[in-house]
Amino acid sequence: MMQLPETYALPFPVFTAGRDGRIDNTNAAFEALLPGRVGSLWLDAFPGLDRNRFEQAWRRFDRHDAPLTVSADLVTPNGDGRYFDIICQPLLESETAPVRLLGILVDVTEQTRREAENQALLDTAVDAIIMIDDSGLIETFNGAASRLFGYSADAVVGRPITLLMPEPHRSRHDSYMQRYMTTGEKRIIGIGRELEAEHASGRRIPIYLAVSEILLQGRRRFAGIIRDLSEQRAAREALAEQREKLAHVGRLSTMGEMTASIAHEINQPLTAIAMYAQSSLKLIQRGDPDLDKLAAALEKLNTQSLRAGAIIERIQRFARAQEGQRELLDINQLLKELVKLAEGDARIHDVAITFDLADGLPAVFCDPIQIQQVALNLVRNAIDAMQEIDCRDGNALAITSRGVSGQRVEVAVSDQGPGVAEDQVKLLFKPFHTTKKDGMGMGLSICRTIIAEHGGEFGFRNNDDVGATFCFTLPAAPRSSDA
Repeated sequence: MMQLPETYALPFPVFTAGRDGRIDNTNAAFEALLPGRVGSLWLDAFPGLDRNRFEQAWRRFDRHDAPLTVSADLVTPNGDGRYFDIICQPLLESETAPVRLLGILVDVTEQTRREAENQALLDTAVDAIIMIDDSGLIETFNGAASRLFGYSADAVVGRPITLLMPEPHRSRHDSYMQRYMTTGEKRIIGIGRELEAEHASGRRIPIYLAVSEILLQGRRRFAGIIRDLSEQRAAREALAEQREKLAHVGRLSTMGEMTASIAHEINQPLTAIAMYAQSSLKLIQRGDPDLDKLAAALEKLNTQSLRAGAIIERIQRFARAQEGQRELLDINQLLKELVKLAEGDARIHDVAITFDLADGLPAVFCDPIQIQQVALNLVRNAIDAMQEIDCRDGNALAITSRGVSGQRVEVAVSDQGPGVAEDQVKLLFKPFHTTKKDGMGMGLSICRTIIAEHGGEFGFRNNDDVGATFCFTLPAAPRSSDA
């Protein structure tokens, strides 16, 4: 316990009170602020103070030589509203004197009003704003943060910011803070990023978080501005689902247009199967068949049945509705497999497909079905373009691949058709615009969307002589040593 110092001339209000809570001594500054309070309960001078909370806190502190600070507001005799921090200290004047209370009033009116104004500004913000200290404890939690996370400010102020984090960020946050305090290396401060937070209900929330560091009066604090991305994510997912549905419709439309060539492709092995089966039966019916000839016929029958099965499997895989799955692939191999779907259509229309595929191209990370859809669409458009002018300028369709600058792989399909008319250039990729009699007008639009979602570019150019070239690029997959 401390002894009572000389307080009368001090410039700030000071009072002492006995165990019964009545004021027994005040200084001049206190008298000027609250005159005639000696003998009254000091708590009555501060009606805004929560007595129960103060008494509970006092019981914890009165056995220790340590102050307790409580906040209170009051109305002065001239009608001014003021805010004070009351620093309460157990006091003992002598060994036999009863324990008393020393109270020192610190005027924090301006600070409180500024904080209230700042809080009001924060609460009008659309985005959630949270401020933490350098130990990760929440100091400020605005209204938007309460609405976003489902906590009131009172429920979270003073608690760790990890309360709002899901795993694994919750477990790693302390190490992140320690690393920054030690090294100064910024991973998110001043940069911002998309991640997930945790609602009071345990639900995960997609957010965009921007963090800034604030140094004020020697204290280091961190302010986070948080934007809820739930609606944007839902919109992106709905758009992606719609695009996938359109892409599937496009594949089905392509397969419908290729019906004649598909039938031709399947009829070839089926006809061969029937022929080899009949030949085998005749050998058996003759009695004492030549087993070598029979085995050869059955082997050819088996080969043709596998060929028919492979054609059907490719068609089913291409036309199947499924979520895209990206794989590490050789683009040249993907193009060669694609031609097995298109070569029947090319033969029917007397179009020759040639390849000029560069060696040593890096692998690409892509959805094989979607990229095949893009390439097949370009091949069929090229065939249609040459048919439109009855192949008068030639019937060659060239598929090329090459590496281009910026670690990219380019695939191009060149035809000998009429090229793209100038008045069609701006409409070329517009959804539902088509120059075909029975076209949907979605093919090129879907293709460009697929390539863009793979991080590539889609375009075209009219050739110098005849025809046009449509091409797309895909980023090369990083080598393992670059990851």
